[in-house]
Amino acid sequence: MTWMMMLALAAAADAEPAVPSMPAAWQAATLGDLRAFHASIAANHAGSVNRLDPGFNAREAAALALAEQRAAQVRDFPGYLATLRGYAASFDDGHVQIGFADKLALPLRWPGFLTGFDGAGRQLVRTRADDAPVPLGARLVDCDGRPAARLAEEVVGGFRGRWSLSSQRMLTGGRLFVDAGNPFVKRPARCRFDVGGMVRSVTLAWRPLPDAEFDTRLNATAPRVRPLIGARVLADGTRWFAMSSFDGDPASDTAKALRPLIAGMTSDRAGIATAPAVVLDLRGNGGGSSDWAHQIADVLWGKAAVEALPDRSEGVDWRASPANLATLEGYRRQFAAPDASPDARRWAEKVATGIGTAVKAGRPLWREVDEPEPAAKAAATVPAPPPVKGPIYVLTDWGCGSACLDAVDLWKALGAVQIGQETSADTLYMDIRQDQLPSRLATIAVPMKVYRGRERGSNVPQVPAHRYTGDMTDAAALEAWVATLPGKETRG
Repeated sequence: MTWMMMLALAAAADAEPAVPSMPAAWQAATLGDLRAFHASIAANHAGSVNRLDPGFNAREAAALALAEQRAAQVRDFPGYLATLRGYAASFDDGHVQIGFADKLALPLRWPGFLTGFDGAGRQLVRTRADDAPVPLGARLVDCDGRPAARLAEEVVGGFRGRWSLSSQRMLTGGRLFVDAGNPFVKRPARCRFDVGGMVRSVTLAWRPLPDAEFDTRLNATAPRVRPLIGARVLADGTRWFAMSSFDGDPASDTAKALRPLIAGMTSDRAGIATAPAVVLDLRGNGGGSSDWAHQIADVLWGKAAVEALPDRSEGVDWRASPANLATLEGYRRQFAAPDASPDARRWAEKVATGIGTAVKAGRPLWREVDEPEPAAKAAATVPAPPPVKGPIYVLTDWGCGSACLDAVDLWKALGAVQIGQETSADTLYMDIRQDQLPSRLATIAVPMKVYRGRERGSNVPQVPAHRYTGDMTDAAALEAWVATLPGKETRG
């Protein structure tokens, strides 16, 4: 079983950052935080001692050297931010993260419009001011002689990472025409757009982008819906289960919604078996704990079917460090709550104990191997639920990552059919812990373990059997499309 506790990245509320006021102070803060970030990677990231990833340390050293060169040029917060963000992006890993204190002002500028990637890889104008020089839907051709694709990779990809993934381009591509003062990129000056088949040249007039507008404008470049967690029965009897989060905290709102959803799924198991289709809606889901996916699999396919899946995994290796051990001890305390999953409780006990033993022995890694738990050993004696006659669809959007991806891996292996959009992807490095950097201007997340033998490769997304090219936020249109999919039974 795999686990992921997605934690919010923000500076601690009780740690007021001392904001530098002079260029030399900004350079010192940047270099100090950069080296602390590097030290956390070296001490706590499994990659630094992973013999199966021999290039990890060389890649990290090259990224650190570039970041140190940039640090010498930093004069203000935008330069600090770009330097640290570029270093984090170099890992091409969504689990190496950095978040900045919201107390710091970052004046933004834009040319009156923002573009975003569509499913075909085109960059289209998604939001605009009333006086913008291009209409909605205009396609970016190039800027200053740089083709649109290369421009976005240079300006955005180099500071966000994972640019080879469609999901990452859709998520962050809308920042191309947001000027955040990054001193290491050249802001576009003159661009060409395809407007209704005619090429229009535009000289960009950069202007302030008000903070009050920023979130709305940026969200418009990559629309994503997060339906309320819950169950519905459609008019034709289709069971639709919305699960927009897998937060593993037993006290979270997510847990309070998922527990009754799974209980209702269990009590309605006979109705599910005869339903024309079942939709496991993961739109908006960015991860959390994989335990939820296993609980749902037990209900829909049965414990025996889950246990019978071929296990190509060799386990996971945890980086055995005092800081990682402290994080796992926190998991152990968290999962001691009465309403926590018994599987989660056993897992936390096992991993915290194992890492603790390795730390005391001075071993850099501790191998976690799935072993049959008491409940699993008895799975064969539990009567299998009646087979679900209709198809079981797992509906994904471009933001599905971490434990959401684990769910797709598991459910597809059991026979679910993926529909919707291509997911995000992850490396083999998982399960984050947080550190606040010395300046207290930023908080980082560093993964603590590495998968061994995972069938899906590093940074490989899950691709739907039936791709939806419409608006994923339009529930009515989406439901109508699902009704047309092959294999769905019509019952009257």
